[in-house]
Amino acid sequence: MTQQPTASEKKSLVEDLGALTGRAFKELDATKTELQEKEKLLNQLASESMEKIKELSKINHDLQDKVGFLLDMSASMNKKNDELVKSNHELEQQKFHYNKMTMELKEKLDRVLSKEKELSMQRDFLAKQVDEKTQDLIKAAKFTVIGELAARLAHDLRNPLSIIKNTMDIMRIKPNMRVEERLQHFTRFDRAVQRMAHQIDDVLNFVKRSDLILQSTSILTVLDSAIAGVMVPSDVDISKPNSDIQINCDSRKLEAVFSNLIINSIQAINDKGKIKIRVVDLESSIQLEFEDTGPGISADILPKIFDPLFTTKQTGTGLGLSICKSIVEQHGGTISVRSTPAIFTIRLPKNIPQKYEIPNS
Repeated sequence: MTQQPTASEKKSLVEDLGALTGRAFKELDATKTELQEKEKLLNQLASESMEKIKELSKINHDLQDKVGFLLDMSASMNKKNDELVKSNHELEQQKFHYNKMTMELKEKLDRVLSKEKELSMQRDFLAKQVDEKTQDLIKAAKFTVIGELAARLAHDLRNPLSIIKNTMDIMRIKPNMRVEERLQHFTRFDRAVQRMAHQIDDVLNFVKRSDLILQSTSILTVLDSAIAGVMVPSDVDISKPNSDIQINCDSRKLEAVFSNLIINSIQAINDKGKIKIRVVDLESSIQLEFEDTGPGISADILPKIFDPLFTTKQTGTGLGLSICKSIVEQHGGTISVRSTPAIFTIRLPKNIPQKYEIPNS
């Protein structure tokens, strides 16, 4: 049979249970407070975690974009690499092809150089032969010119010599001829001698060119001397310019040029007609024109009129106009001709340098 607790025991038990319950409540409050703090801490940690998660998500998204970009770049680079490999392969093929071509070109170049050397030797040999042949031709041409010039001079001198001989024979047969007749024969002598002197002077002037003796000269004075030295027929009228010009020249040589042109004009008009001489001042130079009333010069003759030994006359060396051209060019001038009417035009500088060399034509 069970023993019932006493009242004091019950009271002590109640007090113990109250104390225990009080402690339990205090511990529960402390636990609650601690849990609330932990809840706050967890909420804070959750909030911070969410921010971190969002940040990490954004970073992850960025990384995904960059990874995608890198993947695209990798694919592009792979494609480029494939293209480079292909290009390198093609370059290797081209290199092989070029090397082959280089070898072929080198072989061809060696053959060309060998051929060029051979041709050079042949060229030197041919040049030597050409030089020898040229010298032979020059000598032959010189002898031909000398022969032609000698034959023409002999032919031209024969006529005046015949006139001199015949005149002398007549004067020998008629020792007591009248003075008038004797003067006519002397005139024939004089003309024949002048003609011979003219032919010889042409040849000498052609084969030997002397230096210019320059001095300031009146152009009208030179023209007057040239006209005075020519036998002008009575039916020939020569008109001269009125204005005078001073030029630096070799008056003796220019007089020979003017005389030759005047004689040609007299022959062109058959000793009957007009010859006009004009002078134009061109500041630093002068221009002279010799015009006659003859029939003019045919077009086929015009280009050859200044060539040495060219003549359309029965007599004459064919050197006159060639010598005129040489003297004018020696003065640094030019001479030309046009037709019809025949007009010879000379241009001369007023102040030719003391040392002037004619340019190579």
